[in-house]
Amino acid sequence: MLPNPTFPSTPQFPLSFKLHMPQLFSFISYKYPSFFPLPSSIHSTQQKHQFSTLSLKKNNQTKKSIILFYFSTKMVDLHWKSKMPSSKTPKLSLSDNKSLPSLQLPFRTTDISPAAPSVCAAYDYYLRLPQLRKLWNSTDFPNWNNEPILKPILQALEITFRFLSIVLSDPRPYSNHREWTRRIESLITHQIEIIAILCEDEEQNSDTRGTAPTADLSSSNSSVSRSYSEASLLPRLATWYKSRDVAQRILLSVECQMRRCSYTLGLGEPNLAGKPSLLYDLVCKPNEIHALKTTPYDERVENHENHAVHATHQIAESWIHASRKVLERIADAVLSRTFQKAAEDCYAVERIWKLLAEVEDLHLMMDPDDFLRLKNQLSVKSSSGETASFCFRSNELVELTKMCRDLRHKVPEILEVEVDPKGGPRIQEAAMKLYVSKSEFEKVHLLQAMQAIEAAMKRFFYAYKQVLAVVMGSSEANGNRVGLSCDSADSLTQIFLEPTYFPSLDAAKTFLGYLWDNNDNNKWI
Repeated sequence: MLPNPTFPSTPQFPLSFKLHMPQLFSFISYKYPSFFPLPSSIHSTQQKHQFSTLSLKKNNQTKKSIILFYFSTKMVDLHWKSKMPSSKTPKLSLSDNKSLPSLQLPFRTTDISPAAPSVCAAYDYYLRLPQLRKLWNSTDFPNWNNEPILKPILQALEITFRFLSIVLSDPRPYSNHREWTRRIESLITHQIEIIAILCEDEEQNSDTRGTAPTADLSSSNSSVSRSYSEASLLPRLATWYKSRDVAQRILLSVECQMRRCSYTLGLGEPNLAGKPSLLYDLVCKPNEIHALKTTPYDERVENHENHAVHATHQIAESWIHASRKVLERIADAVLSRTFQKAAEDCYAVERIWKLLAEVEDLHLMMDPDDFLRLKNQLSVKSSSGETASFCFRSNELVELTKMCRDLRHKVPEILEVEVDPKGGPRIQEAAMKLYVSKSEFEKVHLLQAMQAIEAAMKRFFYAYKQVLAVVMGSSEANGNRVGLSCDSADSLTQIFLEPTYFPSLDAAKTFLGYLWDNNDNNKWI
């Protein structure tokens, strides 16, 4: 967001800018006649030039708007010129052996790289991610387009059911069981909400409608004898005295969230409408998921937080994998010009980023002494000089972050405008026309959703930085270069302090907003 500019009474601008201000006025009045209308009696170029010069002398507000146009254009010019290769090498000459003063450059978009390969391999081994990836990538229903997305999500939901049973079975008297239960129930509810949205979008699409593997319980030919899963933990949690109330509320959440979908999840929810049930056991494979609940260090590590950390990161990794599949579908939708579908998937990715932040917040509930002891037992620590944060031990998260940032390259394709190799504001002008026209609203929805992903992703990394400092302490955080000043350029700070990924859209909204602010005819107060 650009700061509110202040305009001096006598602006000091280059002489060329002052001389060309009437031409700029004529250009803006031609492009945007609603903001700078010309009298109908003016036709020739000379008359336009005389009228522009006279208006600039009498109306200081007009001069301010043109100055803003000049600066917004320059901002886009600088962004695109920084990406253009230079064929000439600048030559600097310093007289009297004087050195140039150091300049503090703003943050620029930089590449994100994962941690050291050995560290990432140890992370995957602890979470048993190779076995999980086999389950995520297995194809049991070739005609079901949503399987690569919903399968890891349903498996994350099943791991959360197991997490709930771990918390309720925790014998430690000092553990905050009540708040643990509330947070996990909230996490389950939000997961079910996203699952319902994806299922509903699937049924709204004529190409994917009716492809989900379901069992029609009203049919006499159905071989399914029960209306809910036999392998999931949720039906069993609904019968245990410690978890009966929370499990029943979860089942009601499934019933409410799936009302707009043509089928239900088949977890034991009431299913008052008698809709077909998803073949949950065949899709999710709960028995195979629960077989991965143990860690490779269970025999040597006696710590109750071990299974909590293990389950937390398995849930996060499952959602990260599903989000990458959604982003691949977004790229295909943009290529096929189905912008409304792409916008719906973008908003789903935004919700997943918010869900990941909620998953990371679960670390705040872990006992400090037990967690730090577990950290020492697992030899999890930052090395000196390392700039990659703990979260970048996940290769999946690094790839997801890169894919979200690369959405900016879809903007010219969406606006059907080629990038000006000289750094001109083509994309900015096309975006302004799109916002004002109101005709192609699907494109506006998609561009807004892309910027929503950027905002949610940066919020996630900012929140992760705070969680890391609270859970591990400032000393360990500073050892990993987190919590230091902006000059330290650690990986997390670079992400949420770097400039917007969509500078042309930002400039278009900034200029359009100031044009409306300077239009006195539209002010009511």
